Amino acid sequence: MPPQKLLDTHVHLWPSTSTSPTHHPWMTPGHPLAKQQSISEYKAATSTSPIQPSGFIYVETDRYLPSPSPSFPPNPASSEEVAAKLKAWAKEPLEELKFLRRIVEGQPAAVDGFEEPDAQLMKGAVIWAPFHLPTPLFTHYLQIAEEVCGPWLWSKVVGFRYLLQGIKDEGFLRELVLGENWLGNVLRLREGRGRTFDVGVDAHAGGLWQVEVVKDMICKIRGMEGLGEEGRVGFVINHLCKPDLSLPLFSEQAQIHTTLLATLSLDQNTAIKFSGAFSEFYPSPTPADIPTLASRLLPYVSCLGQKALETRVMFGSDWPVCNVGGPKGERSWVVWREVVGEVLRRLGVEEEGVWWRAGCEVYGVEA
Repeated sequence: MPPQKLLDTHVHLWPSTSTSPTHHPWMTPGHPLAKQQSISEYKAATSTSPIQPSGFIYVETDRYLPSPSPSFPPNPASSEEVAAKLKAWAKEPLEELKFLRRIVEGQPAAVDGFEEPDAQLMKGAVIWAPFHLPTPLFTHYLQIAEEVCGPWLWSKVVGFRYLLQGIKDEGFLRELVLGENWLGNVLRLREGRGRTFDVGVDAHAGGLWQVEVVKDMICKIRGMEGLGEEGRVGFVINHLCKPDLSLPLFSEQAQIHTTLLATLSLDQNTAIKFSGAFSEFYPSPTPADIPTLASRLLPYVSCLGQKALETRVMFGSDWPVCNVGGPKGERSWVVWREVVGEVLRRLGVEEEGVWWRAGCEVYGVEA
């Protein structure tokens, strides 16, 4: 039976003017996603589904930065100079916000790939923020971001993300996310309206140690929060931490991965997205049939436990990235929805929580 509603909690979009390495460093020449992927394309991808998404959560797309951190003279002359440097350094992430602002305000440019009524589909946005910078610069950037967003888009900012999956040095990642700047900036999210930190790590390409480091970071944050009088930071784990689905189901690595996921799911303020798996079968081909796909994914979901499955696991398509490893190319969104449905049926859990209720609760939106 189709769900009552469907909230897609992980969607990426970009206009036709943001499809080169100077906009997204991962959009190398010939990359299959180096073309417009906007709401018009998303609606086409979902059009054959018997249940249509009532809305989606936008997730930042890893825009280009000219350097890991902005450079400043030893003694910046003024806050205006600091703002100018930050704006120049973060030009592309700020362009991303301008694109999102046009969406929510229903003011499409000719290159944007959406129509005015499509504004209602974007229920919330998880945007990029420089959590690695010293807290004064982080705060200054958020002020700039709020100004660029305008009040309507800023009211729809439900979380932040700074991708960690590309960091291949364990010592560097550990020093980063357990450092004073990072921890202090993450703790700032307690001051927001239930805003989350979306965690993007990659056990397949990066290693299981990335998941270990993130687990340690969350534990550190919980210790710093104490009894939680000022609230607790909400974490959202993306893509089941990207398990290596080319491995046998009962391999040692798979068992370690599921144990780590189970540990993460015990935290009452950590949610997990059931998303992103089509890209994780390489170097093997992605299976084409629903039963096989569901069987390969089942251990990574069943390990989460009944309580988490019913309240803190949420559907996300990872569109349009799901098209790259998906078995049906640009029709893979529908396949992913069917795979998630099959896994949930096998587990016998209450499905509405995964399809929309958990996403609404975690991100503070209405489907």
